[in-house]
Amino acid sequence: MKEFASSEKFFAAFRGLVARIEKQGNAEAARELRGGFACLNGLTDGWALLMESIDRTIKENKGRIPEPEMSELRGMFKSVKAIVHRG
Repeated sequence: MKEFASSEKFFAAFRGLVARIEKQGNAEAARELRGGFACLNGLTDGWALLMESIDRTIKENKGRIPEPEMSELRGMFKSVKAIVHRG
């Protein structure tokens, strides 16, 4: 699991990943991830909604999202899950 120095670093990496996923022709997956990201409100429930969005995207897009991006997405899922379960 990749460690992020701050929430802002995570947000920047997440937005970059979503942009790459969309550029690869996966607009629906990018839309799902942006929807989850929009739920962030500084509280644990917002992080939980993002976690669910990432989980759905992973499960529904096996074989559609290239492995480097899918691997990064799984890493972000683990990071978000750690935030949800410590809060």
